[in-house]
Amino acid sequence: MRLENACSGVLPDRETGRRSSRQAGARCDGAANAVSGAKAGLPLVMHADMLPVQWVKLLLNLNNSINALANRPLKEELAQPAYRRCLGMAQSEALALLARAGIRPARSTPVPPAWMPHFLGLPDARFARLGRAMLTIDPLARSSMSDDLEAGRATEVDWINGEVVKLARRLGLNAPVNKLLCELAHDAERSKVRPSWTGDPLLSELRAASSGALTKTQLLPA
Repeated sequence: MRLENACSGVLPDRETGRRSSRQAGARCDGAANAVSGAKAGLPLVMHADMLPVQWVKLLLNLNNSINALANRPLKEELAQPAYRRCLGMAQSEALALLARAGIRPARSTPVPPAWMPHFLGLPDARFARLGRAMLTIDPLARSSMSDDLEAGRATEVDWINGEVVKLARRLGLNAPVNKLLCELAHDAERSKVRPSWTGDPLLSELRAASSGALTKTQLLPA
């Protein structure tokens, strides 16, 4: 799901705070769905500001591109420490930028957002024990972005990892890890043979790219 469409329609302009008519309609639809869910006995949590909720959802979805590049089931991917460290790097980069922007992601999992990268870096045995719920999934399940590549469709990487890159640009900073994940996903879209990155080479590429993380850009694209 695109960040702009999550929860309340469109991500508001942080400088003007203005929302479009489409946003207003989406918010009304969301309210109606929430009321229906409450009547059905489903848990309902109200938030005055949806932006922190949108961002914590995006932090979790940063794995979509990594899973797509790995070309393997989510359970198998997350069981391997190199892939988890790739996700931890993408999340750490996003969290640092969010802190600079004064945005505190909401908590939607037992692990607070700020602890996610550390949690992903745990040794396999501890991760398997503490992250049992994360690994209790269909052994064949893959991310929607992986399904897109398999079907020859364009992915939504620009609306997930790309949102971190856009935030960095607004702050006059770089987001090299998420930028590289966007580039690799687009390369995979154009490739005649779908790539299947193993964990260590992908992690090495991201580490090489991160050497310029959070440095002031000399020239910001328009």
